[in-house]
Amino acid sequence: MSDPKRKNNYQNRQSKQRKHSFLEPGLKGFVATCNFREKECIRECYNILNQYSETPVLETPPTDNVTHDDDEADEDISKALEKDVAAEKMKNQKKSQKFSVADTGVTNCVFIATTLEDPAQLGIRIVRDIAETKVQKTKFLLRLIPVEAVCRANVKSISDAVGKLCDKYFLHEPKTFSIVFNKRYNNAISRDDVIKELADVVTSKNPGNKVNLTEPEMSVIVEVIKGVCCVSVLPEYLKLKKYNLLELAGGGNIPKTAETTSVVGAEAAADDPADTQEKSTAENP
Repeated sequence: MSDPKRKNNYQNRQSKQRKHSFLEPGLKGFVATCNFREKECIRECYNILNQYSETPVLETPPTDNVTHDDDEADEDISKALEKDVAAEKMKNQKKSQKFSVADTGVTNCVFIATTLEDPAQLGIRIVRDIAETKVQKTKFLLRLIPVEAVCRANVKSISDAVGKLCDKYFLHEPKTFSIVFNKRYNNAISRDDVIKELADVVTSKNPGNKVNLTEPEMSVIVEVIKGVCCVSVLPEYLKLKKYNLLELAGGGNIPKTAETTSVVGAEAAADDPADTQEKSTAENP
């Protein structure tokens, strides 16, 4: 005779597995790196993304000057309270759906998917604010890279995805640029082939676009993670410490306690070629 409790537990586990999300083409969001503390990194990602994405709602004062008797007034107050509760519930629901984890299958590399139309705008606002205020907002989250498109990890798919972004960033005004290429657990795609192809794509959009490896205005970010690729075009990437939140806040000057030392040195650990299989930043075709 089957055990109903065991059957329910099995169904719950199956339901959770079906709901589990994986990094796949079509997503937008943020690549986040950490130092073996992924749960804490994810929590900090949610905190900082929600903090900067929330905007205050301005309340409009009532304009109805018609007088009501007590019963009508009570009814209006009751309806108003119900609307407030419903609005707050909807706000919390939207907040919970705005960001979600998508499994990358790679240690020290987290992907936070988003329903926001332009994750780059939010990510740039975060790094620029931390660079200006020098306020440390994370301890386990290191780099936070906005991702405008996720595609298959092959030269054609990457070129097509970057080409669409180039129409937005490189088409109308000439700019200096670099191509930042990182690869994790993928031996099938060639760094040189991708860089050459993307450099041709950028320069074809506007002959005035020129490579600058020291102070580029825009950087084309290519993050290959197993069989998929995350791409974006970001301003001041090198100037803003490759979007490393700890370095932007002056994390290098944090007192070297047993806890903070591993955090400060985590970028080097995450960039270990043994972990990434190949990882480079500067990018001259």
